[in-house]
Amino acid sequence: MSVKVIVTDMDGTFLNDAKTYNQPRFMAQYQELKKRGIKFVVASGNQYYQLISFFPELKDEISFVAENGALVYEHGKQLFHGELTRHESRIVIGELLKDKQLNFVACGLQSAYVSENAPEAFVALMAKHYHRLKPVKDYQEIDDVLFKFSLNLPDEQIPLVIDKLHVALDGIMK
Repeated sequence: MSVKVIVTDMDGTFLNDAKTYNQPRFMAQYQELKKRGIKFVVASGNQYYQLISFFPELKDEISFVAENGALVYEHGKQLFHGELTRHESRIVIGELLKDKQLNFVACGLQSAYVSENAPEAFVALMAKHYHRLKPVKDYQEIDDVLFKFSLNLPDEQIPLVIDKLHVALDGIMK
């Protein structure tokens, strides 16, 4: 059995603690993979635009599974994107906005979106994962195809918030 594809996560796997990698070493290894007909795929929960920033010279050669699988590119061409209808997006946003303490990012094909009223620390944290991050006055006015929402919560709150959202958004998002 021969290797056909290598798939890697980025944070904590491919990247070091400084969020970089040895580019000359990788490029030499990548050239060897190409010679052997082995494909290289980046898989991450991060935004596509953030991921391609690590591989600008290879973005049209390798594949990317971004946004936890909600957006897939192969050789620079989009193969798949998840999609919420406008109605579904409004329901999700409405539910998330009920909790005034909850900060979130709405992820779309063109950009990710954060409230212009979000705390600076939250925006700074999200900017590390979303190279295209636009502030918005009103999430309901976003003109983009949305497919993911990113929340940042204290660990102890995660089970409660997940349970609450599963009930409220049953059939829309899992």
